Amino acid sequence: MPLHVSVVKVKNHQYIRVYSSYRNEKGQPRSRIIENHGRLDAALEKDPQYVENLKKRIAQENALEAQNKSLELENQAKRRMDKLADSAKGLNEKPGNFKSLNVGSALIRKVLLDLKMPEMFRHLQKGRKIQYPYDQTAYLLTEQRFLNPSSKLKSFNNRAHSIIDHGQVDHLEDLYKVLDVLQEDKKTIVRHLNKEIQKRTKRTVTAAFYDVTTYSFESRSVSEYKDFGLSKDHKVNEVQVVLGLVMDENGIPIDYELFAGNISEFGTMVPLIKKIKNTYHLKQLIVVADRGLNCAENLFALKEIGCDFVIAQKFKNSAAEIKTQILDPDNWEEFICKDDGEVKCQYKTLNVIQELHERKESPTTHRRYPGPKVLGTMELNWIVSYSPARAAKDKADRDRAIEKAKKAVDDPNRLRSCGYKSLITIPKGTGSPRINWDKIKEQAKWDGYYVICTNLEISPHEATSIYRKLWQIEDCFRVSKTHLKTRPCFVWTDPHIYGHFLSCFISLVIEKYMLFMLKRELGKEEITHDKMLESIKTARVVYDDINPQVPLYLRLYEAGLFDRMSTVFGLDALNRVETPSSLRRKLHLPIAKTLATQT
Repeated sequence: MPLHVSVVKVKNHQYIRVYSSYRNEKGQPRSRIIENHGRLDAALEKDPQYVENLKKRIAQENALEAQNKSLELENQAKRRMDKLADSAKGLNEKPGNFKSLNVGSALIRKVLLDLKMPEMFRHLQKGRKIQYPYDQTAYLLTEQRFLNPSSKLKSFNNRAHSIIDHGQVDHLEDLYKVLDVLQEDKKTIVRHLNKEIQKRTKRTVTAAFYDVTTYSFESRSVSEYKDFGLSKDHKVNEVQVVLGLVMDENGIPIDYELFAGNISEFGTMVPLIKKIKNTYHLKQLIVVADRGLNCAENLFALKEIGCDFVIAQKFKNSAAEIKTQILDPDNWEEFICKDDGEVKCQYKTLNVIQELHERKESPTTHRRYPGPKVLGTMELNWIVSYSPARAAKDKADRDRAIEKAKKAVDDPNRLRSCGYKSLITIPKGTGSPRINWDKIKEQAKWDGYYVICTNLEISPHEATSIYRKLWQIEDCFRVSKTHLKTRPCFVWTDPHIYGHFLSCFISLVIEKYMLFMLKRELGKEEITHDKMLESIKTARVVYDDINPQVPLYLRLYEAGLFDRMSTVFGLDALNRVETPSSLRRKLHLPIAKTLATQT
């Protein structure tokens, strides 16, 4: 055990002693005298630095002892692993026990502890007839969404591969039951997350980024949420749900809402923005969204609830006067140039009057359309930008579509594909399909142009800078669908669907919050979604108890990014070999797993 220097008082004198700490047979901490250096005053008379020099020597001895012990532990572990490998091949009779466990789960748990999530779940459980540990069951869903996203059955079975002790989550049904409870507690959970994240990121919500996506089910069964609609992922003949998501300027989600799969995305934005503005008492809020959500009703509704907006604008079908102003080569106001003077991008601002028309409904199709009556007007600024690089990309994209369209003209079976079908004219009655060159020529005029609509009096560069952050919400959807695998959904009842998406939302918030904190501490170039999640998934140790007197954990991953990530959130990096007590201390675990399965 480590040594330490102490100055103790005995009667009227102080004495210098070196102690060694140990535990007796009952596990109680005790200490014994190893060296006695006599009276303090006599030692200081000989050497004023006597105590300091003694402490330095003892520290060096402790460091050497720790180094030798670590080396011996590693050598023992290597010898044991060799025996385990031989036993697996049948080369000896003593098989031994070992099991691979993921320690990335300890990092996830520490983040949730920092955000006081277990404490919140335990509070929500009080006074309710919940027969299972609400906090641990909800945590298991979040953990497995990081480590091995899959069905609830697989999540339940995979809990044994985590360093976290999930012994109290002992019934698969509890994972389904917790989905129902999550549905009831959504408001409290989301507000708690935002409150804790605001404390740690100093979040000031002045801009809310909104977008919509769809999640399909491998089913044709319609329910309150599941229904057929326009799929963002081009999933046909499958029911889906629509999810609207609001994100802050740091790329961390704030809130979401789930809608039926057949709802139009136009009607999803304003209710959620209004709820966020009122819930968090935001005096000023800039709403940023893509052009798919830009309609007169939404713009006027945002103004009515006191929100400003920076939203992409459809412009190719605008009035002839506006189109002329956009294409005018002489009224550019602002330029961004390269070092050699070449223009990278140029801007102009157009003053446009937005009209709100009374909506009417067709008695045959039941679709709503704008009537002639004008209910109100609004002055807007259209920020027009032109980029040569964007023009080259638009042309390249169109050229690829033209090549596909040409092949489709020769092979009519290809006409069902989207993306290039609009470039082909299909005559009614007799006649063959042909390329619509007039339409292609019209499209080419708009290569490189982009328009942003805003009610703010800001410069084109400021408006563009705000809008460019919208890509982060697309990244949220990408992470949700690819890394966290929110789809395919393995639940079917509406309460379970709602709880499933809340569970996935919690995981997404945690993932984005972790990424933000890590980028802030480690640098943007150091960390990405892929690197962070891969490090968490591959951070594994092997538990070995061939020698029951000295069970060990052997680290399987190389020292590097996961260690730095752990340090950011207050955990200690693991050595190549750890004892159960040291591993528990470094990972802040209440109980380290020591059970193993036989090879």
